[in-house]
Amino acid sequence: MAKSNKVLSIDITNESITIVEMTASPKKESHVHNVIILETPEDSYEDGVIKEPEKIANAIREELTARGIHNKNAIFVLSSTKIVNREVMIPFVKENKIRGIINANSQEYFPVNIEDYVVSHSVLETVTDTEGNKQFRVLAVAAPGHMVKSYYDLGAMAGLNVVSLDYIGNAMFQLIKTQTTQDTTTMVVQLGSESTVLNIVKGDNLLLQRTVPYGTNSVVNVVMDEKGVDATTAMTLLQNDQIITVDFDDNEATGAFRYLINNIGRVMDFYASKNPDKPIEDVLLTGDGALIRGIDGLFKIQLNVNTRIMDTLHNIKFDAGIDLKVYNPVYLVTPIGAAFAPMNFLPLDVAKKTSEGGNLVPWVAGLIVFAVAAAAVAFVSIKQKNDAEEERDDVQRQVEAISDIEEIISEYETARGTYNDLMTMYASTYQLNENVRMCIDELENKIPSGVYITGFSSTNSGFSVPAVAASYEDMAEFMIQLKEIPCIQDAYIGGYSKSVDENTGEMTFTFSVTAKYVDNNPYVLDEGIEGDADAEASDAETSDAEETTEAE
Repeated sequence: MAKSNKVLSIDITNESITIVEMTASPKKESHVHNVIILETPEDSYEDGVIKEPEKIANAIREELTARGIHNKNAIFVLSSTKIVNREVMIPFVKENKIRGIINANSQEYFPVNIEDYVVSHSVLETVTDTEGNKQFRVLAVAAPGHMVKSYYDLGAMAGLNVVSLDYIGNAMFQLIKTQTTQDTTTMVVQLGSESTVLNIVKGDNLLLQRTVPYGTNSVVNVVMDEKGVDATTAMTLLQNDQIITVDFDDNEATGAFRYLINNIGRVMDFYASKNPDKPIEDVLLTGDGALIRGIDGLFKIQLNVNTRIMDTLHNIKFDAGIDLKVYNPVYLVTPIGAAFAPMNFLPLDVAKKTSEGGNLVPWVAGLIVFAVAAAAVAFVSIKQKNDAEEERDDVQRQVEAISDIEEIISEYETARGTYNDLMTMYASTYQLNENVRMCIDELENKIPSGVYITGFSSTNSGFSVPAVAASYEDMAEFMIQLKEIPCIQDAYIGGYSKSVDENTGEMTFTFSVTAKYVDNNPYVLDEGIEGDADAEASDAETSDAEETTEAE
């Protein structure tokens, strides 16, 4: 695709279809000529699957006609949880050999039946190892073959010529790298309705890309229920009214962001553990949820990082007739980025022919000759070299045998995060004095006959009872019995006084007992892989809580 040509870049989601007609230039100023955003026909699209292609094709064709747009060259953007991606390292080869290498190894890259998938790629960067050997770091992406074909079919129904098919992660990265500087590490957060895409970049290098399975739907649903409105009206209220604050506990709508932001925080922690020398310095928000009023302040406080809305784009010129108050750039990041360097997914039959046409034999032969020559120069024997290669291949096979462990760990971490969020919420409502009923019952059973209680008062941390005893022995027996009650952690007599009846000479002891409740909080966090660190944090919090209670 010639980069100077006008194209229609089309991004379809559950809620909307965004069409951008533009002329893209990665190095110079790009021009956006027209923007169309229309509602996706009801029940016609879900998670990348085109369920009613005729409805969508008709909607696209009618809008293009109504706007007088005659351009037929189109790029569609794929976005679905059914698409899998992985970063891989491959040898430094000619550009036209990369696809063949990726296809040849795709079965090892992806834990799916690769025969049913179309694989494409995007070169992220060229790296050099300690020995001076160059390699490519590549983003390999596998999309279901039937899904890829459906977009080409959709384009034909709409009267369009599909020149390329891109993946949302690549589309975002292609634009983001033109908007950031080489000196700053930035996380760009695309807030969708069902999921959120995270890109951590430094200059034109993609350091990490993740998809979090939470979006704005949970917040929209809360507002719909509270206000009795539909989803569109709920989003409008979120954008115009100050519903979202900086504290999850302020209201239910803000609290609905808890799972999303906590999961983003975990991704940031994972990134920081792998890249301690490249801390995230700022966050840019984009996507449908970026214009929710107060969302930037919530992210800034909860993630403790400078946050702003990505509502301006450098080197992107919009034609004068485009109202940027209506077509805010936060809605346009994906379709604009797709026009720069799309991954070009091909229908399954075409992709197989392309793969078969590539010949890797000359490349492999050249690599072998190079390896032998390098070995000779290094004065390493052929046998030592072969032994080393066999050991390397064996290790590689072992690694590939468990290649899906990262995906399993990611799913586990997501599930554990949700569990811990729920347990944290439940634990925050737990009170120590929930056992007061049991304590009263136990007191009734264990109180000595020589002691009677004159009152009872309870707080969250414990209780106190004024009482009268006939002797020292009765007081001591009472204390022994108290300490046998399971819900009591500690008990002591704060003081007592002795009195004698002048008429009968009977001696009585008036005293007050203070007891602390045992913390039997049943809501326990799953410490999981990071158990040691979590345990230390938990111990610190418990210590702080105890000190506060004692101070009270």
